[in-house]
Amino acid sequence: MNKHKVNSIQDYIEEQSNYFNMVAKRFVGEQKYRESLAAIEHGLACLGISKGLVKVFQNRSNFILELGHKISEYEGYELPLFIGHKKRGMPIPEALVEKCPREIIALIEQATNRRQINEYSKDLHKVSLAPDIFFAIHKSIVGARVETLLPDILSDVERLGIASIKDAVEKIPAIYLNYLSATSLTKLIRKLSSILRDVRSKSEEELKTIDLYSVRIKEQLEGLFAETNQGLHDIIEKDVVQDADTNVITQKVSNLFSRLDRLFLGNIYHLKDYQRKKREIRDNFKQEEDLKHYAETRSLDITKPVSEIFDEYIFMYKFGPPAKDEYKNFTKSLTLEMEEIYRKKSRSVSMLKKFEKRGLIAVELEIEKLLDVYNSFMKKTIIPDYVGQCFLNLVGCLPPADNEAPRVAVDLANLKTVFLTGKNVLELEEKVAERPREIVDYVGRHRKCVTILVYDIRGSSYMGIKLNDAVKEQRIKHKFAKEMAQVVKRYDGFLLKDTGDGGLVWFSENSGSLYNYLYTESVTGKGTKLRYSICSGGECDIIPAADAAKRAILCARDIVQRAEEFIRANFVHYREWFEDVAERTLELDGITYALLPPEFKSLFRIGVGIASGVPDRDVIFAPNSYGDPDLVGPILSDANLYSRERQPGRSVIICDLPTLINLVLNADDFEYPLEENDFEKYCKVLREFRQTTHGYNFPDLKVSVVPKGVHLLGELNKNKAIVDARVDDVIIDDRNNVYDADNKKIKMLYEVLTI
Repeated sequence: MNKHKVNSIQDYIEEQSNYFNMVAKRFVGEQKYRESLAAIEHGLACLGISKGLVKVFQNRSNFILELGHKISEYEGYELPLFIGHKKRGMPIPEALVEKCPREIIALIEQATNRRQINEYSKDLHKVSLAPDIFFAIHKSIVGARVETLLPDILSDVERLGIASIKDAVEKIPAIYLNYLSATSLTKLIRKLSSILRDVRSKSEEELKTIDLYSVRIKEQLEGLFAETNQGLHDIIEKDVVQDADTNVITQKVSNLFSRLDRLFLGNIYHLKDYQRKKREIRDNFKQEEDLKHYAETRSLDITKPVSEIFDEYIFMYKFGPPAKDEYKNFTKSLTLEMEEIYRKKSRSVSMLKKFEKRGLIAVELEIEKLLDVYNSFMKKTIIPDYVGQCFLNLVGCLPPADNEAPRVAVDLANLKTVFLTGKNVLELEEKVAERPREIVDYVGRHRKCVTILVYDIRGSSYMGIKLNDAVKEQRIKHKFAKEMAQVVKRYDGFLLKDTGDGGLVWFSENSGSLYNYLYTESVTGKGTKLRYSICSGGECDIIPAADAAKRAILCARDIVQRAEEFIRANFVHYREWFEDVAERTLELDGITYALLPPEFKSLFRIGVGIASGVPDRDVIFAPNSYGDPDLVGPILSDANLYSRERQPGRSVIICDLPTLINLVLNADDFEYPLEENDFEKYCKVLREFRQTTHGYNFPDLKVSVVPKGVHLLGELNKNKAIVDARVDDVIIDDRNNVYDADNKKIKMLYEVLTI
């Protein structure tokens, strides 16, 4: 077994985290890069410019430049450097311009970042067009092209492997659904309906079966009610009236209602499942009906994004100029579109006079001239503008601009430090393949987990001794525990035990739903809340969750805050509760109260222990010998041990490394606890910081997690099991156990602090 640096484990956790995945997609998105490069290549082909001029961008998944060095240090990368200067608004040396293709520079200089065609009104007016006229031409020519291609899409649709209407909408190019005429779209829908006929028939049969099963279940529920009613009547008639043993009566009633609970809830869950399937089938039917009326509801107007207009034009361009029949369809469609513009008395009508000619009978539009102006505008304005913007999108730049938000600068610094390598031209570092299998397996198994939380109320034993009044003690503890239970429910935790001195809670994907399924709660006539288990023994599978650690830590944070609020709200009652205790003076929040002995400084402070693991190995959930749902597993004792950690006068939250792994992996945002504001200095400090075993800040959660110590798992003396030590090297075996350099089985521990 090999030794591994603890910081290398943390490095891998960070690299695999949601946060860095989001940052990488935002600043180095491979999909965005590929789409931008493809648009550039298509646009250049349309404009008659060689793709060889952008060879520097090809065969890459991203392009990131670190600006600020001499031009000579970017040899071969002058065009990306030009783009970087342009994006940053930096002066561009003439020597740099001379080394870049003039055709490409012209496109970049023309880019304006306009998003919709109505933003081109001034440019359109110069060629006697308006946004509505331009879009009418675009809509007509695209519609004519897709009408011509209808036979191809009808023959291709069978090869797409369509399993539902939703599937069809995703696989058929949107340009057909948006621009086919109502008649042609109907043909396509009929084709789809024909392909899905068997699927629909099976769905209809399944719907009938579901309805039949639903009726049967409802009948079973009615029968169950009648059976229970009769059983209760028999108990009263045969046992209660005849003075049978009360234990026998109690047992019979308990069995009767236990059976009712199990069968009733089981049937209800089956009924719920049938209803869900029924909704899914009906949703599919509705989607099919909606598609049939899609031609009537679709809407295309001048707010259509320029990116979509560009893509649609390129789609047409690939098939060449319109054929005779296609041009005929275009003419007919455009004439109808222009008549609609006339009918609406649009302001742009006056511009159409340039495209009118007087015939023998009436004024006619010069369709060819309109089409020429449209094509010219696309090639001289829209395509150059959009392609130029795509060039700017291709290149990412470091350091961030001076006007960037501080958070953006931090994200870029983190990205550079963690993922990027190289000088001047930066590359994404392929680190995953370099990580040892043990680290990959150990971290990966905790992406989803089950998290146990144990909280322990400080000073409860001392309180009981001093009170010497069980009723008063119960009333105080009940008041406190009730507030703790409210916090647990807020985070969908399963409150398994309330011990009076604390509690045990667990979190998983189904912890909240299992609690509601396995327990029934009621309130007595005196207002006392009761709960009782209706566990039948077969509903106890735990589903690990990606947010188990997050919910546990938020729950712990709020438990501690609620405890502090309880202390502030009830401190004034301490004198009443502990009237026999000697008084001194204390000023708390500006108010003078009776000061109790030092032991009371910790009263109602909380110790919270959090431990995480995977089902079956680290924890199982099953009925105990009394038939009540219970947890078994090593992480329960771990969490209980961590809850005993004490700090003078304050609450403490301790968690283990698996909890931190689950939290960091699934966090959308975290920060390194560094104060440096300068970009380059921050990167340098961060590189050094990541060489150590370190903690994290989670601003959204308002907590930080910092290294605390080590849990010696083999130490049976609980007072010696947690040591204040820092481990730099660990060994991970094939069963994902962790050992220190002395071959002692350990868990690294962290403290959770509020920020």
